[in-house]
Order: sequence, then structure tokens, then C-alpha cells
Amino acid sequence: MQSFAGEHSSPLQLRIMKDKEEKDPSGLRCRSAIQRRNIETNMNNHINLFDLIKKSSDLLKNAGIEDSKSDIEILLSSALGIKRNRLYFEGGNFLNAKNLAKFDEYMSRRIKREPVCYILGISEFMGLDFIVDKNVLIPRPETELLVEKILEIGGGSSNKSKTVLDLCCGSGNIAISLAKLGSFESICGSDISPAALDIAKQNACLHKVDISFIRGDLFENLGGRKFDIIASNPPYIGQKESQNLAAELSFEPQTALFAPDEGLFFYKRIADDAEKYLKENGHILVELNALKADETRRIFSQKGYGNLEIIKDYAGLDRILWIKS
Repeated sequence: MQSFAGEHSSPLQLRIMKDKEEKDPSGLRCRSAIQRRNIETNMNNHINLFDLIKKSSDLLKNAGIEDSKSDIEILLSSALGIKRNRLYFEGGNFLNAKNLAKFDEYMSRRIKREPVCYILGISEFMGLDFIVDKNVLIPRPETELLVEKILEIGGGSSNKSKTVLDLCCGSGNIAISLAKLGSFESICGSDISPAALDIAKQNACLHKVDISFIRGDLFENLGGRKFDIIASNPPYIGQKESQNLAAELSFEPQTALFAPDEGLFFYKRIADDAEKYLKENGHILVELNALKADETRRIFSQKGYGNLEIIKDYAGLDRILWIKS
């Protein structure tokens, strides 16, 4: 895909060209290829910010993306190098060929349903920016509830007495948020994916926090360590559910999304082994598939865990299973 000054027009460029043709009946169709390229090269001088946002939004809607205006504002403000809340005030001052070419590239990727966070390489979680790529899941707002609950349980202690294990840590968003916003003796993140751990380490450096990252399959390679709090947002989507998921999920690491046994596989494994790694009076908190909350609670109950509580998220869905030993 070329920029606004390139020879081959993108869908967005063609949409703008078409509108110009309709406004110029004597127009572009009758002109030579050289004239058309000259017009296209200078097009950025005449692009109106609001027209650009409207046309871009329409293109995304035609691609099946409903929240198109929000996506356009995020992508365009990034391409122009300004904050989103300044887009409508000063965005028009930055509509040059270089920035439009960058926005054009972003649009080409978003039309194919690639998530905005992967396009920009950044995702916000708990008010913090995290580096993300296709090796890690994009942090979800509902997972913030898990972090908030752990901070409530043990993150406010001034003597940093609590230790935390984050299983399936991915980008490190849970562990790093706890380290930035709470006060803990130590935090450990575990993941089976070396590529995910590389991203997690980059994020730990970005936020200047000290976290121990271990490559392992759940509790593997932890030795004899025990923790006050074990947290996890494991893969929990069953294969039957995959038919109704958004196209954007196809860009995310499938092993971090889907789990065997209709999404219950990792809950069963955590229930099997967590007690060996949990200190006395410890806590286990796992994010839930809201459709399988009761089944997940039953898994832990049948393994002898008592004092189980399901916490609903802000949408009223069963989101966190809290187990107190």
C-alpha cells in the first residue's frame, strides 16, 4: 500500500478521489495518468480533517467494524503525532504527506481487522502503557478487576510482606501493574512462551519494576517456592465458542485464547497443583469465562478448596473466582 503520494491508491485514497470526481464533472476521469498522479500527489493540501475522519470511518464500517470513529481517532492521532484529545483542535495542522502515508498504512491493516493495539504496538491497562505484539494477548479492561482485588487483598501493606505468582503472565500486564501500583515483597510471572516472556521483560524495563520471570508450564520450574497470592488469567475459551468470536481474535496467539476440555483444562490443572505452592492463609484468584463460572467453581470445590467466592465485573458478569485457604 502506497502513501497519498504513491502510484497505487488505497481504498481510502480512492474514496477521496471519487468524491473529488463527483464534485468536478469535467473531472479527473478525462485527465491523463500523469495529471491524475499530480492531483493525487497534491491531494493532502486539500484534505479536510473532518472529511478524512468521516470517510475513514465509513470504510471501517463497511469492513464490519462498528466502533469505527473511536478507532479512527486513535489511529489518526497516532499517525499525526498528537494526543487524541487534541485531534479536532490541531490535527489539521499535521496533515502532510508523511503523516497521511502512515495513517494510510494503519487503515489498510485495520480494514483487514487487525486490532488497533497491534497496529500501534501499545495497549493501555490500569492506566499504564504496555508493549504488545502478536505473541501476547491484548490486555482486557475486565482483567483490571483481578488486579484491583489483589491490591485490595495485599498490595497496600507498607512492610511489603506479600508474595505474588502470576501464572500465564503473557505481556506481564497483571504482574507489572501490581508492582507499579501496590507494595509487595516479590512478584513472579510464569509463562510457557519465550516470545511472550520477552515482551513481559520489555514491559518490566519500560516501567522500571523488578519482577522475576520464569519460563514454565504453569507451576513448572518454580522449585519449592510458595506464594501468598496465586493469580491467573489462563486460556479459557472452548472450541465451540470460537465460531462466534470477533475476527480480530484471529490475530491473537491462539494458544493463549483457547483451552481443551471446553475451556476448563487450565482451571483443572491449577486446582490440581496450586495448594502445593500456596502459603498458609493464602489466596488464589483466577479470571473466569463468564459462561463457565459455576463449572469452574465446582472444579476447585471438588478438589477440596473451601471458601470460594465469585466476583462480578462492572458489566454484571461472573469474572473472578476468589479462593481463600
